[in-house]
Amino acid sequence: PPTKLKNCKLFKPFEMFIRMYGLPSYDEIDPTIILGLTYSFLFGFMFGDVGQGLCLMIGGFLLYRAKKMNLAAIISCCGFFSTIFGFMFGSLFGFETILEPLWLHPKTAMTKLPFIGNLNTVFVVAVAMGMGIVLMTMIINVINRLRCHDTENAWFDTNGVAGIVFYGALAATVTLYMTGHALPATAVLVVMFVLPLAVIFFKEPLAALIEKKAQVMPKEKGMFFVQGFFELFEVCLSYFSNTLSFVRIGAFAVSHAAMMQVVMMLAGAENGQAPNVIVVIVGNLVVMGMEGLIVGIQVLRLEYYELFSRFYKGTGREFKPFNEHRKIQ
Repeated sequence: PPTKLKNCKLFKPFEMFIRMYGLPSYDEIDPTIILGLTYSFLFGFMFGDVGQGLCLMIGGFLLYRAKKMNLAAIISCCGFFSTIFGFMFGSLFGFETILEPLWLHPKTAMTKLPFIGNLNTVFVVAVAMGMGIVLMTMIINVINRLRCHDTENAWFDTNGVAGIVFYGALAATVTLYMTGHALPATAVLVVMFVLPLAVIFFKEPLAALIEKKAQVMPKEKGMFFVQGFFELFEVCLSYFSNTLSFVRIGAFAVSHAAMMQVVMMLAGAENGQAPNVIVVIVGNLVVMGMEGLIVGIQVLRLEYYELFSRFYKGTGREFKPFNEHRKIQ
């Protein structure tokens, strides 16, 4: 059956990104709202500034009202979250002494972790957010696969129930170790680490057993074990690399603050003198244009490769009413 997207006005502009990737099939969850919330939130975290966020929000809103451009509406939503995180970071057009941060300053906030030492707090928070987002996408994938009656991928796949148990246990273990609870972390690691990997390794025979197929194990058992071993190694490596991929969220938050510090230095504000207004204005415009574009692309990259690749296929075809087609002719 064809697909017709139906979202409220707030999230409808984000359908542009969905169409770029591919429409959801009839039995898939429409990810527009998920994309809209996560895209705006991550953009704001990476581009937190009250003044620049307000400029993006108001400018995008006015451009959308005038031209009805979906991209302008998306920029306006991102600017709203940038403003919120600007208050969290205490940044106003690059000035970090005017507003008191509600949370922290990205450049200077540090957290002491076991086995690692001091690490920038926003990096730690970014990885933690990434783990939460990955687990959320796995849950959505299970729902999609159950709706498709895909038993194997719903229960035994790396993004299925077995993957949720494994990755969730891994996230819990890391959290317990980092917070100084080594004993319960070891218990979780021993109990919940091996079993999910074994289920993922034998996902095809287990699915055949549940579906009551005549042949449970493949004929080429040697090739099955060799292929399964390397696939399992790739799975563990992908979990690790995909989690570290979210470090870029914290990296761009720090780099944004660092770039604005350079602007303040060029304007002479670092010496306690009155800053050069022209340099401050030009510097803010350059940062908004250049880094705003880079952050927007990086967040879209995270959406497509780290989120959508886990639960979304995008193989649907668009619904086109026959009567409207006749009216056009």
